[in-house]
Amino acid sequence: MGRMSSYGNSAADYEEQRISLDKLLVQRPTSTYFVKASETSYRDGVMKDALLVVDSSATPCDGSIVVCAVRGEFTLMRYRVRPKPHVVSLINGARERLEEEDAVFGVVTYIINDARAGELDDCPVM
Repeated sequence: MGRMSSYGNSAADYEEQRISLDKLLVQRPTSTYFVKASETSYRDGVMKDALLVVDSSATPCDGSIVVCAVRGEFTLMRYRVRPKPHVVSLINGARERLEEEDAVFGVVTYIINDARAGELDDCPVM
């Protein structure tokens, strides 16, 4: 009989590593919030009721999706730096000046959509 060799096929080699969404999605737990999207913005990949991971300690860069306080309500906006820092509505493209430094509540770091809810299309009119 020939000798059997081991190629690392022990049960320990197949142990599953559990995925922790906290470790994967939350870099700063004390400043991270989970928010539900109230409207759909196809162009930005946000479906109604999507779970948004928002980091209130992150600094937005040009193009970031941010949560802003506009006229007393939280809303999703796109942050732009030129010609001066401002935000643009994801829904209607309206520009808003940033009157107060603290108008930006946080930066959306992840968008989690229910894949059963519908298709994401970057050009929904076609």
